[in-house]
Amino acid sequence: MQEEVENRTVNLAVSTTRLTARSIIRGVRWFIMSHNQKKIRKQMKHPFAEGKQSVADLLKAGVSTDKIELPDGSARDFCKLARKFGVDYAIRKDKSQEPTRYVVFFKAKDTEVLDQVVKEYVSKTNAKAEKASVREQLKAEKAKAHENADKQPKRKARKHRKERTEGR
Repeated sequence: MQEEVENRTVNLAVSTTRLTARSIIRGVRWFIMSHNQKKIRKQMKHPFAEGKQSVADLLKAGVSTDKIELPDGSARDFCKLARKFGVDYAIRKDKSQEPTRYVVFFKAKDTEVLDQVVKEYVSKTNAKAEKASVREQLKAEKAKAHENADKQPKRKARKHRKERTEGR
């Protein structure tokens, strides 16, 4: 009986050791596989930044660059359109002149796309300029109402009596 118990104990220890070895091997395989997948993802990823970036990053790409000036100095609308078209660009604020100007640097290969972006940008800014502001509309309506009030005869204001309350 003692010998049988010892045999089962040894058998249990061996099977547990195998299970641990299997799990260790499985873990090592998983680690190697995930490490290889990370390497593959890094190789597939574009090495340079895309979209808005600094001028230094734009020059690091090793591609020739061009620049343009934004006509009215609003950069936010331009950035939205450039993102929409997928242009790599960098914006610098030029404070040397009185109305602040924005200079946009971009890759020379994006010239045709940037022409389209600038056309849309100019059309949007022109549409905004043509559109009357709400404040101006309110001022005009106020002036009209004021003129109409002056033309109409004035009514006498009624005096309201205060009602007496009981129990004072």
